[in-house]
Amino acid sequence: MTTLLQRIGGEAAVSVAVESFYDKVFSDPVLLPFFANTDFVKQRQRQRKFLLQFMDGKAPNANEYMRNAHKKYVHEMGLNNTHFDIVAGHLVTTLKELNVPANLIAEVGAALESLRADVLDERASAVA
Repeated sequence: MTTLLQRIGGEAAVSVAVESFYDKVFSDPVLLPFFANTDFVKQRQRQRKFLLQFMDGKAPNANEYMRNAHKKYVHEMGLNNTHFDIVAGHLVTTLKELNVPANLIAEVGAALESLRADVLDERASAVA
C-alpha cells in the first residue's frame, strides 16, 4: 500500500507545496498576528518535516505534537475554528494550483481535519 506522501508526489512535491502554502499564510492579515515572532524560514522547515512524516505515516504522535505546538495560540491569542478553516483553505488552494488530483486533496483535507481538535486544544478542554 502506498502512503499519502507517495501518492502526492513525494518529498519534492511537499517542498513546493509548503513554499506556496506559506506564501499565502504569511501574507494573510487574519493569520499574520500568530506569526509575529516567527522565523519564517524555520517555520517552513518545521512544517515540511512534519508533513513528510505525517503523510508517510511516520508521525504517531502527530495529534499531541499539534496540540502542544498550538496551545499557547489558542489560550493566549484566540486561535479558533475560523483560523483553522482559513489555513485549510490556503492548503486546498495551494494543492489545486499544483494540479493535485481532487481525490488526493480530499485525503489531505481529511488528514488535516483529523488534527482540528488537537490544534484547537478541544480534547483537553472537554476533559477538564
